[in-house]
Amino acid sequence: MTSITFSSIFPPESEDFLIHGGYMSTFNPDMLKIARDLRGMSQTELVQNMKNITQAALSKIEKGDLKPSEETKQQLAKALNFPERFFTQLDHFKVSPISLHAYRKKATTTAKVLSQINAEMTIKAANLETLNIFSQLDEKLPLPSYQIHINVSNASEAAQNLRKKWGLGLNPIENLTEIIEQSGVYIFYCDFAEDHIDGVSLQTQNCPPCIFLNKNQPNDRIRFTLAHELGHLVLHKFAPSIDMEDEANEFAAEFLVPTEAIKGQLRTTNLKIYATNKLAWKVSMAALIVKAKHIGDISDRQSATLWRQMSMYGYRKVEPYPLERECPNRFAQLIFEFCQKNKEQILNDLPLMFNLYPEDFCQLYKADMEALEKITMVS
Repeated sequence: MTSITFSSIFPPESEDFLIHGGYMSTFNPDMLKIARDLRGMSQTELVQNMKNITQAALSKIEKGDLKPSEETKQQLAKALNFPERFFTQLDHFKVSPISLHAYRKKATTTAKVLSQINAEMTIKAANLETLNIFSQLDEKLPLPSYQIHINVSNASEAAQNLRKKWGLGLNPIENLTEIIEQSGVYIFYCDFAEDHIDGVSLQTQNCPPCIFLNKNQPNDRIRFTLAHELGHLVLHKFAPSIDMEDEANEFAAEFLVPTEAIKGQLRTTNLKIYATNKLAWKVSMAALIVKAKHIGDISDRQSATLWRQMSMYGYRKVEPYPLERECPNRFAQLIFEFCQKNKEQILNDLPLMFNLYPEDFCQLYKADMEALEKITMVS
């Protein structure tokens, strides 16, 4: 690949913003914690890989109470395996506090895992904010906000209204990822440890809305999680509630499978019917059983019978008829537009622009680079 200078792509002021901004002498302590969290290291573990620094001193540096020496900066960068410029980003790049919409987590999720996940999302959101300064994509669909008891009575009504606004009717949604991306939402796959967390949605002041999905989940579960996080974005942008998880689940169930469309079709304990509808609606058999009970198609006893069958066949762990994975491409499209439709010109420089080493860039953006490759091939 041929690498070119930023000046051939950006005006002089943006070259200064991107390159020189990454090497300013001002140390950003927030980025130190993000780097440490991404590596999954405690302060004690980090100082063990350094010389002449105590855990107490490191704590003061992270809080911004102590300015690190040049030698300490170099040691931090080496121990954490980040370029020094990662820790010295301008205010434009300083990560805003992320307002997370309810981690969908199990009780066993540790603070260390949550911090590591938050660090990955923070880096991706900050880099999206950077690209979004120089290149924006149009939104083909609106992303409205609904507030329960104000402009909708419940989450199901919000889902029905959004379906109408997006012109989806009562039909199954063929590609949920594509539809949501058309509303301006950026979707990323992340390597969340095991199955502790399904997904997270976030919105910051200067960054478009984002949804982060656990790539380790089965695809039917990912689709439900995606709809769940969409529910958070439209329901809880201004007014998070104590019932927000239940509301997001209700939204997802109605958005993926409208009651008006499915009512009367699930009045059975025959799992084959649920398998058929799984393929039609692209949701899990488990979700359909919950839906059937919720809308009154089956009784409590019938629901229990279905769950016993699911357990007997091992379907509660791994369902039959796996769905094809949907691939986000909005971030890849943003990179493509940013590269002025010439991937070869700048791809080598993206790690530099994002203040990452190439190996971290490839790991964090593997799915996006694969999507970019497909976009380039058809362009």
